[in-house]
Amino acid sequence: MAKPQYPTREGLWSKGKREEENYERVRLGMPYPEAVDQFRRAIEGRPDFDPATVFAWGTMQATAVLNILKEAEDTFGRVGQEMVRKAVNRAGYEAMEQFLMTSSFPENLDEIELISYIVTGLNTVIYASLERPWIENEDRCACDILWCPHQDRYTAFDCRVQRYFVEGMIQAVEDMTGLKITARCQKLIPHGAECCHFVIDRLDRAEETNPWHAYSDELARRALEKLLEKKARK
Repeated sequence: MAKPQYPTREGLWSKGKREEENYERVRLGMPYPEAVDQFRRAIEGRPDFDPATVFAWGTMQATAVLNILKEAEDTFGRVGQEMVRKAVNRAGYEAMEQFLMTSSFPENLDEIELISYIVTGLNTVIYASLERPWIENEDRCACDILWCPHQDRYTAFDCRVQRYFVEGMIQAVEDMTGLKITARCQKLIPHGAECCHFVIDRLDRAEETNPWHAYSDELARRALEKLLEKKARK
């Protein structure tokens, strides 16, 4: 499968427009608004500022989170893994909560349309990714991620740590909107795909186990198994 090619005019960034008429009235917010405003003031009118430095800094932070998870698993096993997972859940929850509080969506949207627009915010604002979104039916939307900040640093298995951020985000969406959603990742750029492909479904509000969390559990179990196998070979 071909790897993604850049530059591309496909997809949309956070200030891009979707084809749906209702999206013209969507105003995507921003988590950490005070810090973001301070940053914008700091770089305004500065020709000596290179935005790539923020990307390099963020990549260091993402690498640190992954390393913390691996070290916690190595030192404390499942207890350490769960400790990091809960901490990352809280960070994802906070980011989505603040994003929703600073966003504006038209009233009387179909639920799946609102979900799709929130996912666009998740992808293009919180994850700073290039997205190609669409709505499939009243219960499902989907998106391709054409570029992700982690794609050239994380392996496909490393991306499991990002699932923990999304767990918190999913919970924040449910708490703030009443919408219960799940997602499935069907293709990954680190696997050599031309994009990461996600399918997002509405869930029955009575359903207790979220499939996104269930697959995260499976990846967590596999991570510990790999660690035990590695230790056994020493």
